[in-house]
Amino acid sequence: MNREPGSLAQSLTPYLGALLEAWHELRINRNRIMLSLVSVAAAVWAMSTVIALSNLLTSSAEASEAQFTGIPGTVTVTVNQGSADAVDGADFGFGTDPTGMMFGSPMDAGSSGDEPDVVKPDGTIDDPFSDAALATVDRVGSTHWSRVRTQSLAVNIPAAPECDPMIDPTCFSSGDPEIHGVDPGWFDIYRRTIVHGRTLQDGDGERLMNPTVVNEMLWEQLGSPNLADHPTFTARETGGTQFTIVGVMNNLGSWDSPLAVVSYDTLRYAGYAGPIGTRNLLVTAPVDDTQQARRTLTSMMGGLLGTGWDVTATTADQDVEQTQQMNSMITKVLGIVGGIVIALGALGLLTVSIVTVGHRVREIGIRRAMGASAARIFISVFLESVVATTVAGVIGVVLSIITVKQMPVEDVLGLPMELGAVPYPLTAAFMGVAIASLVGALAGVIPATIAVRVKPIDAIRF
Repeated sequence: MNREPGSLAQSLTPYLGALLEAWHELRINRNRIMLSLVSVAAAVWAMSTVIALSNLLTSSAEASEAQFTGIPGTVTVTVNQGSADAVDGADFGFGTDPTGMMFGSPMDAGSSGDEPDVVKPDGTIDDPFSDAALATVDRVGSTHWSRVRTQSLAVNIPAAPECDPMIDPTCFSSGDPEIHGVDPGWFDIYRRTIVHGRTLQDGDGERLMNPTVVNEMLWEQLGSPNLADHPTFTARETGGTQFTIVGVMNNLGSWDSPLAVVSYDTLRYAGYAGPIGTRNLLVTAPVDDTQQARRTLTSMMGGLLGTGWDVTATTADQDVEQTQQMNSMITKVLGIVGGIVIALGALGLLTVSIVTVGHRVREIGIRRAMGASAARIFISVFLESVVATTVAGVIGVVLSIITVKQMPVEDVLGLPMELGAVPYPLTAAFMGVAIASLVGALAGVIPATIAVRVKPIDAIRF
């Protein structure tokens, strides 16, 4: 059945007319309702800001957790050579940090003092761990993975005399930096942010310039050099090998220590003189399959390495669960606070709306005498409240966005990450406007009901 031309417009005319009438009434009575609009806008601003901060805190907690244990689903396989009494594949429930160290684990869980790298006659490095890790990753078909090798360094500052920390207390008084040999996936697994330059790329391990990414602390200790000048530094343990800084990543916090990150192959061929440090294989798996992935990876690595190697694997399941519980608690607490704020705003709006209707008895009585139906009066007064609170809600959300984006949230709350690139949560914006409209609807029912009860004779009395 075809509709006649203009039938849709005719059906929408009453609703559009009611909205237009409500808007005109708001303009006429703006001085009376200004207080209610301010209270609602302030309540929505507070509510939206609370919701946005809750989401930002959740994102910060998840990102902070990932910077220590890896993104959800990360399995850390730790390989050591020497201890024959360790239980292969055991999971003691300890987490790992970006340095590859197992925090909370016993000191004798495995020996990390392996022999230095052995160079074969053909010039390659004898590294059974690397061979086994690459074979394991190829078999499981993982796309997010990284080998990790951790060593300590005594860095020589360019254009400055070499110093020995044991003799000169001013030589990196905050501690010698560590150097990590990793694959490019390490930065994604630990969600490290590059603040200057670039991250490591495939093929960096074959470049003679030895591309290196340092954290902000080490970069500042080296004099904050301009990356366009291709700054370098040398380390005593590598016989003067030069490392070229190509990127700077963020610190984990004020307590962070100097750190340099190079390609795993770069560290292997840098001629590091000293015992091999901790070696880990990081592999991400579906969150629901982390335990199965842990057992599979442990079995594969143990089978490829053979006897004489201790292979253990850990997951961050326990830490993720604790983080989720903390985030849920934060959301509930902030939600209760926001609910109290919006309830106070609704109470103020209701009070002002009732007072406003009391001053409009003469106007409403005249409209009833002129033939306006009770439904028309009800919808008119009701929509005035809804339109007013919706406009106030939009204003409150805009103010909330300005507050959250301009306020140094990470400094005020001590968050371990920069939130400048984190977008304002759409959930907070939509909930702010929706709650404002709902409050207007609830607060508009009582004044609208009072207005309906006004009779034409009442216009004479006022």
